[in-house]
Amino acid sequence: MVQRCRVIGLSGVPGSGKSTLVRLLARDFPSAKVLSYDRLHPRMSNEQVDDWLKRGGDPNELALDNLVAALRDLTQSAGDGTHPAVLFETAFGRTHNATGAFIDFSIWIDTPLDIAMSRVVRVFLRNAELDPAPTAAGDLIPRLMRYMQDYPMLRRMYSRVTEIGKASADLIVDGTPAAEDIADQIRTALAGRDISP
Repeated sequence: MVQRCRVIGLSGVPGSGKSTLVRLLARDFPSAKVLSYDRLHPRMSNEQVDDWLKRGGDPNELALDNLVAALRDLTQSAGDGTHPAVLFETAFGRTHNATGAFIDFSIWIDTPLDIAMSRVVRVFLRNAELDPAPTAAGDLIPRLMRYMQDYPMLRRMYSRVTEIGKASADLIVDGTPAAEDIADQIRTALAGRDISP
């Protein structure tokens, strides 16, 4: 039987801490490959999100062919016969059947939506602070206005995604403590599943 790389799925809403935890865990898995849902998923308009939610918000309605292809490529054994882990940052855990089928250990980062929102806003502010363009601060205002205007719709989507994502997780972690403390909890759980660097 041909072995493949083991996939650790880290899931949660935007601002839950997925990216930070992936960076921390990647230090423990120096040969790990990292794949982010955000880089390959198709963008949806507000109207499309609204329609999707009205139909029940089933992740399997979303065509994520690029992600499936990337997971297929990344989970192949390395040429030297090793099987480095894949850290998969995703929104849906196992609930999207095509991508979820690759996940060996699914972690849901359970972060209250108000805290997640504050983290997203902080990223907007930090990016503007670091942007050397003289218009950076002014450009931030319409982006934040749009985000706040869209947030009632986004909150409904995030609530739905949280409900279904948690249901298929092997481990649910509280997303509010310090990131290193959460990473320690995940490391312990992975070691208990014999998933090690």
